[in-house]
Amino acid sequence: MRRTRYLQSLLAAAALAAPLLAAADPRYAVTALAGAGSMARDINNLGQVVGMTYSGDVYRAFVHGDGGLTDIGTLGGAGSWANAINDLGQIVGNAQTADGGSYGFLYSGGTMSALTGGRYMQANGINNGGTIVGAMYVTTPEDSYYHAFTWTNGSVTDLGTLSYGDGSRAYAINNQGDVVGAAANVFHGEPNRPEDPFIYRDGVMTGLGNLGGPWSAALSVNDLGQVVGYLGVDSIPGNPGELYPTSAFLYVDGKMEVIGDLAPNRVSLAKDINNLGQVVGSVGLNGDYHAFLFEDGAMTDLNTLIDPASGWTITDAAAINDLQQIAAQACRGGVCQAVRLDLVSAVPEPPVFALLAAGLALGLARGEWRIRGFRRPVRRRRG
Repeated sequence: MRRTRYLQSLLAAAALAAPLLAAADPRYAVTALAGAGSMARDINNLGQVVGMTYSGDVYRAFVHGDGGLTDIGTLGGAGSWANAINDLGQIVGNAQTADGGSYGFLYSGGTMSALTGGRYMQANGINNGGTIVGAMYVTTPEDSYYHAFTWTNGSVTDLGTLSYGDGSRAYAINNQGDVVGAAANVFHGEPNRPEDPFIYRDGVMTGLGNLGGPWSAALSVNDLGQVVGYLGVDSIPGNPGELYPTSAFLYVDGKMEVIGDLAPNRVSLAKDINNLGQVVGSVGLNGDYHAFLFEDGAMTDLNTLIDPASGWTITDAAAINDLQQIAAQACRGGVCQAVRLDLVSAVPEPPVFALLAAGLALGLARGEWRIRGFRRPVRRRRG
């Protein structure tokens, strides 16, 4: 009787412990990419991450891949910033020249080249066809301001502005050529120039609307034409003093959806969307930000998907690829830096304690069978 009760207690404990231990299994592992102060900006489908290292008050563009961390240089000046990378390993961003100016660049085949064809070009995105998007300074009879552009093999196209605006900036382009960004929605509205998110498709720029706040922008578009970004709102009820609050959005099939945040009275920004429809970004207030993953209609704090014993706090997620790897910013021990989140094996090994409990339970169970006179059947080969 004592053994039977002990066995029943052990089996019950194992049954309770197993789901608790399984729930603690992390979905993502965290890999540090660069030193203190570094930032991650984009990731391609090969897992290569681009961003900036920080040293001596100077940022330098980097790419991190199988060969480790590589400083990709500048255009002759002190600093550079990498903004995007395609699946061919081509990188775009902005870099300083010897005269202190900042110009858009293309880094391909180990060489950094300044973009030409427009004034003060700034490069923000690139697709697998090598088309680059960004903003360049233009002067027209109506205005002198930055306009969104596309750049393909040295050929530049000015995307113009919204019909009711005076400027635009492009942030991303998908492999179908859809461009997204932000456009000023009033003429000559500086210095506090309200902006609307836009999508440029088939030669037409279309505004996606806003929620009444002054700052809105579309930051990413996947190959299905789904767009994410942020919408400015008038105010946050619980924090009326928050300046220019924003709420993350998802735009699908002509419909705008505010995807909310993880807690009331917080601001949120959606920064990237992959071809699985997964969205990443950040949510928080007053410097206290956490990265999020939005999928299947729900927003999840990425910090609940990593091992809590790792000591990391994921503060921002900049990009997600189709393998669900995430380029992010994380802090540990007071140091914040660029990291990559990689999926843990789809079939993780069972927790050690669960295995021990199961083994003990099985062993005792076999002992009970022997006590009660049970014997395992012997299988014999026929013939």
